[in-house]
Amino acid sequence: MTGTYLLYGVPASYFTAKVRAYLRKQRLDFEERSSAHPEFGQTVYPATRRFLLPVLQWPCGDIVQDSDDIIERLEREEAGRLSCHPPGPVQNVLSHLFNLFGSEGLMRLAMHYRWSCLDQQDSFIAEGFIHGIAPESPPEEAETLARPMMNKLAGYLEPLGVSDASIPAIEQAYDELLSALQAHFTKHPCLFGAWPSLGDYGLFGALSPHLGRDPVPAQRMKSRAAKVYRWTERMAAPNLDIPEYPSYPHTAFLPDDEIPETLDAVGRVAAGEMLPEFADQMRAFNAWAEHQAREPGQPVLAKPHQRSATRVTTAYRGTAYATGVPVYRIYLIQKLQTAASRLSVPDRERLEAWFERTGLRDLLEIQSPYPVRRAGHLEVWA
Repeated sequence: MTGTYLLYGVPASYFTAKVRAYLRKQRLDFEERSSAHPEFGQTVYPATRRFLLPVLQWPCGDIVQDSDDIIERLEREEAGRLSCHPPGPVQNVLSHLFNLFGSEGLMRLAMHYRWSCLDQQDSFIAEGFIHGIAPESPPEEAETLARPMMNKLAGYLEPLGVSDASIPAIEQAYDELLSALQAHFTKHPCLFGAWPSLGDYGLFGALSPHLGRDPVPAQRMKSRAAKVYRWTERMAAPNLDIPEYPSYPHTAFLPDDEIPETLDAVGRVAAGEMLPEFADQMRAFNAWAEHQAREPGQPVLAKPHQRSATRVTTAYRGTAYATGVPVYRIYLIQKLQTAASRLSVPDRERLEAWFERTGLRDLLEIQSPYPVRRAGHLEVWA
């Protein structure tokens, strides 16, 4: 498509980073605008009815909110470019898994390091929110405008399972993740080869603007896992950016549907971050959905700003907490399960063996008879 895309987002945004990196890698012409831009309030918000970033406006005027929806439409319409979906069937399913892990499973880690460490990085975090709310206002006025949004997001720590009891386990999990990714990126530029997959973009959303940019977790990343930080630079570059891998095949993805052994350790960290929470949420969603009208095409939730269908009590590494059941998370889990269901029998056996040894099997087994899809910027019944 000819013309310039308009990306509405901010540097500190989890999901804007994912789309920005994709647009750069695909060499698509785009202009980035802050959510403080007048057109966001005049055109974008009335279309999406949700104050969520990122939003991409097509040259033809179409507006799409949600990082996955944006990438999937670009994959369809910008044909001829190198896809983010690996051709290997098991690689492709695991790409969906790592997209789920990055987009939803790393939310607790990212939010903890952003909001629990304000005593060490408050001014930096505040600057990021000023950028998205009042970038041209006088400093004192801008900070006054930014504080309510910061306080609101900091209030999400409890339902994410962040507490005095869980913080030591959260920080240990970050170190385990950095160690696992450091080992992988020592051998490979991206998850499945030289080119970013959807899973890379999903991980980048957490590992760049939060964990790789906010001062406290970024310093931890740089001092403990330099190759992971280097991967965040590579993901933000408009080319392969792999000079430190001179003998690495410059093909997009590893041949013969190869799954690097180094991803096993990353998968085990993912299991600890996503389970049993995701399985408990799927069960709670099923119990709730059973009593809903479920008219095809109708929004799952009553109002656009709602995110959760119901609540559930679950646990993070032994610490119990109550949390919501985000319908978007159910949607992404179902996308992963759908991709897995399309595999041939031999490929399905390979995939199930990988999920078994990494402790992630419940993500395939805890399913829902109530499918959800996306339409009109919302989750709707399929």
